[in-house]
Amino acid sequence: MTLSLTGCANLTNQAVTEVKADIKRSEQQLGSQMTQGQQQQQQQQANTQAQLDRLLAQQKDNEVLIGSLLSQQQSLNQMVKAMSRPATSQQSPVKFSDPGLTTPDGKLILGESEWVYVAEAHGTFQSRVDTGAATSSISATDIQVFERDGHRWVKFKMPLDEGGTLDMEAPFVRYVRIRQSSSDHYDRRPSVRLSIQLGSLKEQAEFNLKDRSQMDFSLLLGRELIKDVAVVDVAREFVQPKPEADGATEVTAKSRKTEAPQPTPATKVSDPVSAAAPVVKAPAKSEAQPAEPKPESKPASAASQS
Repeated sequence: MTLSLTGCANLTNQAVTEVKADIKRSEQQLGSQMTQGQQQQQQQQANTQAQLDRLLAQQKDNEVLIGSLLSQQQSLNQMVKAMSRPATSQQSPVKFSDPGLTTPDGKLILGESEWVYVAEAHGTFQSRVDTGAATSSISATDIQVFERDGHRWVKFKMPLDEGGTLDMEAPFVRYVRIRQSSSDHYDRRPSVRLSIQLGSLKEQAEFNLKDRSQMDFSLLLGRELIKDVAVVDVAREFVQPKPEADGATEVTAKSRKTEAPQPTPATKVSDPVSAAAPVVKAPAKSEAQPAEPKPESKPASAASQS
């Protein structure tokens, strides 16, 4: 009986020892697996971070490439714009290098008011130079958009003094939305392309149409026209010579009707775009004292375009 109990005790101790050994082996295996899992997780994190670093580096390279492409595009746009400008007639006595008319880098010097010749009107107009306005504007009423040879054109009347008008037609460019400086109201105006001469500069310029009969100037020159080609000295007026064309209508700003004419050297207008443009004489000026001129309102920059 005693031997039996002793044998059972030995068997029990041996089983406990084996169980403990199994538990220890299991713990070791589990610890090894956890260590391997942590190493794999760290390796995956390192791989992910390396991929993220590569993506960030590639993004920076793309940004540099995009910046370079944008710079090249701007350079190409400037080259195209420069190539598209009509060459100045060699018959014109005004040169870009004339002292007092240009800057050392060849840009025109403009005062706050300048004479501008418009071929479609066959007229020379005292015009306001306004860098606060994005687009240029010309006075127009009875505006009608029509089609000619598959393209849209615009015909309109340009008001003159004492009820006179000039009938004009020009190619349609687009509709623009102009926000008024005195309110949040937007005007939707058609714009046209006109052939103008300003000093020695001949340009196909975009003008939006607006009734400016209550303003001093029939024409307003915005910064889109003069940027890259001119600088403005607001302390001066009529810096550039007045273009001269035979039989052209001459329109003076309302605020200057009673002022004595100032002698200005003339620039002969040669090779007008439309030789068949109607010649309209300006109506005779009344001897009566003109009404007090209204201040020129400055249209704000185009907020958006359609």
